[in-house]
Amino acid sequence: MSQFIEVAAALVMAEPRLAAFLRAPVAPPSAWAAEEWAGVCEPWRDGAVRRRYRDELAGAVEACDNWADGDHAGLLRGLDDGDGGLTIGHDPAGGSLTVDFAARVDFELPSLIWAFSVLRGMAAFMADEDAGLVTVTADWDETPVLMLLGPNRSSFLDRTRDAAAWRRARDMEFDVRCAVSEADADTDGSATRTVERLLGG
Repeated sequence: MSQFIEVAAALVMAEPRLAAFLRAPVAPPSAWAAEEWAGVCEPWRDGAVRRRYRDELAGAVEACDNWADGDHAGLLRGLDDGDGGLTIGHDPAGGSLTVDFAARVDFELPSLIWAFSVLRGMAAFMADEDAGLVTVTADWDETPVLMLLGPNRSSFLDRTRDAAAWRRARDMEFDVRCAVSEADADTDGSATRTVERLLGG
């Protein structure tokens, strides 16, 4: 039986910086140190899974490097062409952006790392009050794994240790999704068309 992950991202980012991100090459996961990926191993309820992921982490990051190819716009177009049901919503007035898709999993930990890599590079293009939350949920556990994005920083959130930051991030996500919904974004149903518009096409 196939396994899947669901990715849900809510972000606020000025449109010129968002366009620059879309044009930029996808950074390989090894662009971040192994300890910066350690948070992806921790939220799981099953202690055996946590230990296995810790043991596999270095190899999983290295394996994912082979999956980084092209620019972010091309990566999103590819997701739109696939069966992941990519949807992108955008509120031009406030810079709110939502990105949602699902992906089939062949290898658990590498797939989780890849899912975060789709948007983790956005932090390098953020400035001022830009911020984002990327949530990945795996169907074999249903535990949400959260990554917070800000200007030149990205970090995983621990629900216990980072309780206040977790709540603020969820509040921000709610506000972003409300703004996108009120803007009636992506009305034609085409994520690729939204990407092209953000690129100025």
